[in-house]
Amino acid sequence: MRSAACGRGEIASIPQTPAQVALGVISTVMAILGTVVLLAGALVLFAVVTGRADASDFGLAFAGITLSGWPPMGLAVVTLAAGALLCVTAWLGIAASRDSGRVGPYRFLCYLVGLVLLVAVLWSWGSGVILIFNPIVLSTTVTYVVVCSSLADRVQREHDEGVRGESYLLDGRQRALRLVSQVIIVTAALNAVVTLILWYAVSQMGPTAPVVLAEAECTAGQLSGRVLGWGLASAGVNLLVGLFGLRGANQPEKVRPFLWISAASFAYAVAQLVAGIATSGGLGSVQSSSVTDALLYGTCTYLSVKIRRQPRGREGRAADGETGRADGAVEAGR
Repeated sequence: MRSAACGRGEIASIPQTPAQVALGVISTVMAILGTVVLLAGALVLFAVVTGRADASDFGLAFAGITLSGWPPMGLAVVTLAAGALLCVTAWLGIAASRDSGRVGPYRFLCYLVGLVLLVAVLWSWGSGVILIFNPIVLSTTVTYVVVCSSLADRVQREHDEGVRGESYLLDGRQRALRLVSQVIIVTAALNAVVTLILWYAVSQMGPTAPVVLAEAECTAGQLSGRVLGWGLASAGVNLLVGLFGLRGANQPEKVRPFLWISAASFAYAVAQLVAGIATSGGLGSVQSSSVTDALLYGTCTYLSVKIRRQPRGREGRAADGETGRADGAVEAGR
């Protein structure tokens, strides 16, 4: 017989430990970045094939940018290979985040990349080049050796010890809020990555070089600290909001903090939108981010209210097909 929960449109989520959730988020970010890198590599390859990228003694000239020391075809191949590596890593990571028994290939790939990086650093050191401080090598080393390998070891250890993650009974609104929260978490991670890239680009400029950002002019030295501080702070706040939303979606009785945050953010976004319309005299000059924020947090507030008001008998956490707090919510097999 079908369970009473299924009759209400509820389904059990995939059991995931916190390590698997973190692995899933990181793998999603890597999948997005990998796709972007693949597209960039394909664009460079297309420019090489069609003769729109020229090699000179100074390097590769493409779209008004000179990349010293890179032949056109070499840059295209390396970029495509990097994008493919990111996508394969993301695919294996997402599979491991959904099933801990499939973490082996992901763990092997992370250690293999770490070994290749170690060999490259030692070889360059012997040649008199300090490669470890190269931003690409450094970020790749931190990502694969420190973050990905550690998560892979954690997931593998939990699998060996028989640790199973929690599985929650989710109705339609909870699934929607869970998806929105995951999007917020992934966006926060991407914002952190973009912040670090922008900070590095600005830090390579002269401290007194003029920079115009959002119609405000300042020097590169002034902007460098602001980009890093405000960017990482914003990413951290969004990450916290996403985690609160994820907890509220999984456990409706704990959705109240996310409801408060969403309502306050929605009110602020609406106030900004109204002020922008009043100042500009119409929607034409209003920034699209203001409209997006209002829609996002309005949706979060609506979902949070509906989840908060649902009957208490529907609250429950499913583990291996059983509920922990919802008496009589699931009667499978009866």
